[in-house]
Amino acid sequence: MAAQSLPAKRWRSEKEFPLENGQILPELEIAYETWGELSDKGDNVVVILHALSGSSHAFSSAENPEAGWWEELYGEESPLRMGGYHVICANIVGGCYGTTGPTSLDPGTGAPYAAGFPQVTLRDMVEAQRLLLEGLGIDQPVTLLGGSMGGMLILHWMQDHPRQVDRAICLATPPRSESFTIALRSIQRDAILSDPRYAGGLYDENSFPEAGLALARKIGMITYRSPEEFNERFGRDVKDPRPHFLEGLYQVQSYLDHQGKKFVVRFDPNTYLYFSRAMDLFDIAAGHDSVAAAFSGCETRVLLLSIDSDFLVPIPHMKELHAALIEAGLEVDLQLMESRYGHDAFLLETGQINQHLGNFLQSG
Repeated sequence: MAAQSLPAKRWRSEKEFPLENGQILPELEIAYETWGELSDKGDNVVVILHALSGSSHAFSSAENPEAGWWEELYGEESPLRMGGYHVICANIVGGCYGTTGPTSLDPGTGAPYAAGFPQVTLRDMVEAQRLLLEGLGIDQPVTLLGGSMGGMLILHWMQDHPRQVDRAICLATPPRSESFTIALRSIQRDAILSDPRYAGGLYDENSFPEAGLALARKIGMITYRSPEEFNERFGRDVKDPRPHFLEGLYQVQSYLDHQGKKFVVRFDPNTYLYFSRAMDLFDIAAGHDSVAAAFSGCETRVLLLSIDSDFLVPIPHMKELHAALIEAGLEVDLQLMESRYGHDAFLLETGQINQHLGNFLQSG
């Protein structure tokens, strides 16, 4: 029941791909999709970097008319479409939608890598994206757009290759993973690892850790949304009024069950584990004296979008990042979005996002 490759373009590196930990991927293939025309100068590129459960399919297209995970951001009057941008979104290395990851075949064994896949980091993900752009002949500075893990990737790109990033839009992005979010992700991984069908990562279609992956998703959904939304949306509505805990069911439980079942048919447990751990390892100030020092020499214009109900990246964390970028001498704007949707507002509040995005892209 692991994710199937989406209809997408493919790019393959002709070289080995070295990882931050010293290990090497002998092959690297990246699945990506594009929207809009590339300008003659190649200077109108916007790269979308997806979050943990995302893919290359941000928007619908002629090749794949199914709605994308950020579909409403590319409506008829969206700044990305109206501005004539060439948008690229690639499945991140370690993913399960066509890019080299745990479900890929290890050329040394002929079997899927599974849990034998190297632990990729956010920096590895950025380097793979950079290789793709190079392979596509894009050598002008680009605009980066992403939320949550995608925003973390943007910060690493700005830090390590500042001349390649003209503008950056980071939604719900902290300067580091704090112990609280590490704890939350750890129990999601525990849910997968404790499923007997996980079998050390060597599961298959006939013996798939559905229960563990569904539980991880259900835990995640609670953290992605807000108490206000759950209380307003479900209240104490009952789906099954029987009193016994094996039988009775509130509507909110039914909702979480539905979300878990949907996720199981579209995502790979090993990819979930790898991406979750990569997020734990994120600390943009690592190796530097401060967050500000991490961006020395960077001149990227930055828009930060924070969410008032975000449980995972609360406002103070983004204010810290904002202050550090200003201290580093960057031109940066922090805007607050009001929403009941919690962390997931970076996916759902596309009207607000497009308004801020349009103002930012038109300025400067």
